[in-house]
Amino acid sequence: MTKYHVTKGRAFDNDMERIHTYMLHGNYYESTIKSVFEAFYRDLQRLRTSPKIGEKLSSRVAIPNDYRYLMSGDYLIFYKLDEKENLVQVIHVYHGRENYLAKLNLN
Repeated sequence: MTKYHVTKGRAFDNDMERIHTYMLHGNYYESTIKSVFEAFYRDLQRLRTSPKIGEKLSSRVAIPNDYRYLMSGDYLIFYKLDEKENLVQVIHVYHGRENYLAKLNLN
């Protein structure tokens, strides 16, 4: 089984910080915050062995792009797959209700 290297960009780290801050200020239970972030990291680990588990975003929008996305609870993890380099580049994570197409410059 081929293992892929998963990298996270600065934008992803910023998104994680933004989500954490939002949840803290939104008075979410600490256990809820913990479970959301554990799911994120569990899903990132899944991408190491199964990078195609996420759907191609181009199958959902009319604008050509090379993003894939993976549902993680109420969130979407956006990433790009480079099969030649066995590389998964995790780009962003957004709540499903956010205007992620605009944030990805795809609208």
